Amino acid sequence: MVDLDNLVKIANSGQFPDLMNSSDVNNIKELINTQSLGSSIDLGIIKTSPTKPTRYGIKIEVPTGVSQVQLCDGTILENKIFRYLADNKSIYFEEGKPDVPIEEFLYFDSVPLFAPTIDALCELATIITDNNDTSKLRELLNLLEDVVPDNDDYALTTLVLNKSNKSIKFGLNKISDQTVSTDVFKFLGTRSNTKLYQSIQSASMLTEDVLLNESNRTEVYLEFNSTGLVKELAFALYPRYHKSVNDYVEEEDYGGVSKEQRHTNTISQVKECSWMPDKWSDEIFRWENHHPTAVYAVAILTAKTEGFQVELEYGY
Repeated sequence: MVDLDNLVKIANSGQFPDLMNSSDVNNIKELINTQSLGSSIDLGIIKTSPTKPTRYGIKIEVPTGVSQVQLCDGTILENKIFRYLADNKSIYFEEGKPDVPIEEFLYFDSVPLFAPTIDALCELATIITDNNDTSKLRELLNLLEDVVPDNDDYALTTLVLNKSNKSIKFGLNKISDQTVSTDVFKFLGTRSNTKLYQSIQSASMLTEDVLLNESNRTEVYLEFNSTGLVKELAFALYPRYHKSVNDYVEEEDYGGVSKEQRHTNTISQVKECSWMPDKWSDEIFRWENHHPTAVYAVAILTAKTEGFQVELEYGY
């Protein structure tokens, strides 16, 4: 739920100058008014470093168990992968542009990455991007499927659709306790002495402790657009458990630490990551304490040829 009066107070207090300031409040008000939203919405905020326009998102319900999904522009997509959709999606708007969403985030019950899933994803990629040549995307997905023989190492959990940019991102949950294979670095970066290979390798090393910690959930993001497979790799770091879960897990598994504490531990671990911008690290560590509905969602480190990009998602 969004409490606008509380947002104004938080912005005026200067408590979160980078995560919630007067510009954020004005953009959120504009979005709520333009889209005729009530206050009882889930609100997501995505900040990017190096700086890009902030995005603001809302969740809406979607039908489940059917092979179709309707996008915000009225387009109806049909694909068998949609049978496994979760019951909500997020719609994100760019700051200053509250009329038309820029991205739609579709969430899935975990769908193992194997041949039928790969076929469905390549078909969907062509529809979104108008690019019929998905051979490189298929090669990479097949490579990820084969990382651990006879074991589902990745599963589809998120799709990010951007029709205006003709782009689709695939969020693949990293199931096993192994780091991303160097074969993936080679596929995207060609050779170990290229800037892209070294950038992806560095990102993998910098996220390794978070990835291998069972308190956390990690997704690997791939992107495909109208020009083909985008040569970059992203690591998304989530808490495994929600903020409000208080029940204790089995002591032999997790030492009797509550799931809520493990959620907090994830935020602490992300805060200490060397790649997290200083302007965000302290603020995101304190974010969940200022309001009962305030939540940390995910930090995403993207390795590109020119270096790193960091995205931080949080909200109410």
